[in-house]
Amino acid sequence: MKLPKNQATLQAVTSLIEYAFNKQQPIIDDSLFLSRYQHADCFGTFHHEQLSSLVMVNHFQAKVYEAIVPMAGIGYVASYPEFRGSGGVSEIMQEILTDLYDSGVVISQLAPFSQRFYRQFGYENTSQQKKYRIPAAAFAHVISEKKGEINRGTWDETQQIIKTLYQEALTSNQVGTMAREDWWWERLQEYYTHRFYAICYDQNQQAQGYMIYRLQGDTFLVDELVYLNGFALRKLVTYMKAHVSSFSWFEYAAPMHECMEVCFAEQDSLEIKLTPYMMSRIINLPQLFSQLPIDADELIVEVTEDQQCPWNQGIWRLKTGECQWVEGLEPDIRGNIHAWTELILGNLSLEEGCLLDKFEVNNQKIMASFPKGKQSFYDYF
Repeated sequence: MKLPKNQATLQAVTSLIEYAFNKQQPIIDDSLFLSRYQHADCFGTFHHEQLSSLVMVNHFQAKVYEAIVPMAGIGYVASYPEFRGSGGVSEIMQEILTDLYDSGVVISQLAPFSQRFYRQFGYENTSQQKKYRIPAAAFAHVISEKKGEINRGTWDETQQIIKTLYQEALTSNQVGTMAREDWWWERLQEYYTHRFYAICYDQNQQAQGYMIYRLQGDTFLVDELVYLNGFALRKLVTYMKAHVSSFSWFEYAAPMHECMEVCFAEQDSLEIKLTPYMMSRIINLPQLFSQLPIDADELIVEVTEDQQCPWNQGIWRLKTGECQWVEGLEPDIRGNIHAWTELILGNLSLEEGCLLDKFEVNNQKIMASFPKGKQSFYDYF
């Protein structure tokens, strides 16, 4: 059930989270926890009037091409040990999907403790992290960018410029990337202590990129690297290079499309690997599809299966800015909700989807009709 917002609920929720996640300090008065709780709905199951299982749903905004759509972030999934495996979380998840649809939410994302578990609720892998581990010696193969300058400052000094650059970087082909609100920016600043902020300026004193990073032992740890052009990328990597006398390693868990390695003339010593990150779920398919810049006058598509969100099933007529349910038409392309989630919110191309038997295409002319967006996901919830 959806829990009311009152002191009794807060006490029950924090007690369960403290036990399930082995919190060493009470969180009922913790500002970091409360910032999430105040922007969330909590759902739970009870056993003899005791909260037994919990799922927290935070409300965010996400970029989908030119639009900003409501997005739900699933987190704090927990049960007391005596109730684990009893189906409490599964019961909650089904209720959440219906509630999200009724509330106008378009997509949902989560960091899975089990991909198999969440896949049964229609979630699918959509984002990966491209993890860099670079030895200091590798920067000898970076040609330093001499133009422009880097200004380092505190969060208070740099936040307005950083927020503006973040929004500018959300280009029209972003899909699922968080459009951060101020409360979330402030939470990130409070959660990750001792962070440093560097802004890249061009020769005309125009901000073109930023880096947020931490210094941990012998490691220079990049949290975010955002740039509007190649100059800014080169300048920010040059800034990293300026730290080689103090740090042995440089690490960065980047979005999958990051290409920082192009700044290195020799790349053999760079350690780069892809790891799964977030899963996504289409909650309201017609609302999502109406935001897609379809490269066709009209497409007929079918969602063959969506057991948890049956309102998404069926045949749909797509035009740019429009998605309507239709009957009796032969679809150009059909696939289940998992396939559509991977195609629209993930890295799967339509060609790959056909090769892997995720889609059935009846009209080969549509193969290039669907846009391919990208996620620049730095967030975790």
